[in-house]
Amino acid sequence: MAGAADPWADWLLRGRGGGSAEYESRIEARVGQYVERVLDALEPAPPGQLLDFGCGSGALGLRALRRWPGVCVVFADASEELLRIAGERARAQGTQARCRLLALAAREPQAGALHELADASLDAVATRSALAYVADKPAMLAEFRRVLRPGGLLSLGEPVFRDDALAACAQRRALEQVPRPEGAAGGQPQLLSLLQRWQSRQFPDTEQELARSPYCNFSERELFAWTLQAGFARVHVELHMDAGPSLAPDWDSFTRHSPHPYAKTLREVLDRDFTPEERALLEGVLRENWERGSMVSVERMAYVRALRP
Repeated sequence: MAGAADPWADWLLRGRGGGSAEYESRIEARVGQYVERVLDALEPAPPGQLLDFGCGSGALGLRALRRWPGVCVVFADASEELLRIAGERARAQGTQARCRLLALAAREPQAGALHELADASLDAVATRSALAYVADKPAMLAEFRRVLRPGGLLSLGEPVFRDDALAACAQRRALEQVPRPEGAAGGQPQLLSLLQRWQSRQFPDTEQELARSPYCNFSERELFAWTLQAGFARVHVELHMDAGPSLAPDWDSFTRHSPHPYAKTLREVLDRDFTPEERALLEGVLRENWERGSMVSVERMAYVRALRP
């Protein structure tokens, strides 16, 4: 997916739900919960002008338009396809008159991307799973402060993938200590090696790669520090961690799901990076655990609320 012309649209419209309408419906319901938490932080005074940064297909901004009849929303995204869909959905719900579509020039949102917005022109900036993919987050947060009027609010809901990457790094280091050869085919070292190969296609597995990865090289603590550094006041950060069964309704959709736009799916890894024997071993073990219901999905979301003084 990293090589796709529009990885954001490709993932959001096709890769996220693994090609399953039921899976996508479950994800949309979960996204709705994230959106409500981000918007709740803008209460009790509804914003007049709201920026939905990295809007995707418009989940956050569209909900804000329904929630607050007086709000106007600037939908901003690097994907022309997703911006078009957000606009179509606004028309479908009759709120297009209160919308503006802003195309971000870079494929990945960058600091300075909001140059079309005037200083102190907005009452609120909100994002969900967008700032995580910006390489220079401190500069982007400073840009959010620039476009907010004094007293304006910032509300973010961002995924935290750092622990996933650290786990992949730790597993790689552990495997490097395993004596070679790995042992008999099907043995534990070989199975761990196959698991690590899959996980390394989804998250960085070396400290150097982790440090260069915008969506993995931060935690809620960095978000807190960067928001203060950008000049915001009354900064409040909450980390929500939830463990439970996967939302995927069946094994096939689970194998076709990707956790973020730059991760390969399990199906892609099995098809492209494994021998038939390796594939049979890993898929057999994973599917057995799936059917027993013992595979646990962990989600980590950091919520930031801050005031532009």
